[in-house]
Amino acid sequence: MDILIRRAPDLARWEGRDLWPAIAAGPRERDARDCFRRDVAVEAPGQPVAGGPFERVAAAILRYEVFPPALVEGVLRRAPLESGDTVGIRYKGFRIAHVFFAARVVDRFRRVAGGVLSEGFTYRTLVGHPELGEETFSAGKRLETGTVSVELRSWSRPGTRLARLAAPIVRRMQLAAGGAALDSLARVAITAGTG
Repeated sequence: MDILIRRAPDLARWEGRDLWPAIAAGPRERDARDCFRRDVAVEAPGQPVAGGPFERVAAAILRYEVFPPALVEGVLRRAPLESGDTVGIRYKGFRIAHVFFAARVVDRFRRVAGGVLSEGFTYRTLVGHPELGEETFSAGKRLETGTVSVELRSWSRPGTRLARLAAPIVRRMQLAAGGAALDSLARVAITAGTG
């Protein structure tokens, strides 16, 4: 984790880092597991409407514009994200300084399963990220009804000593960020001209 006081984040410092090795074993019994999900709009049934809510939300997710900009800024080399890309995460939730850490995209997808089209990506945290884990961000469209949803699914546990020491605070921050992401993506879904 980098502490930023009046300086820009340096994504290059993170691009050569490996994933936390323990991620390969998957979640443990006591790890935090979250699923934030919300229906955010309805469009015509069938394939996505050009420029409609599904396309706007999916595009925002693939640009890592998931959280309110006042809370989290994504630092990317390219958008939309692709598998293998490093995602820099500038967390602005502290008054004096921002913190910066990163994750790597391990899957970018667009698929249909169970009558739902979903598009998004999964990333896993890099060594030095406060948390060790995985998160999936996706937009969904129920093709039969046109209902558009957003979903964030994750599992994690503290990765650094500081995160372990501050675990209850970090957990509250995680939960607050998940709710803020749903609110932010819901605004994208209903705002024409975004994306």
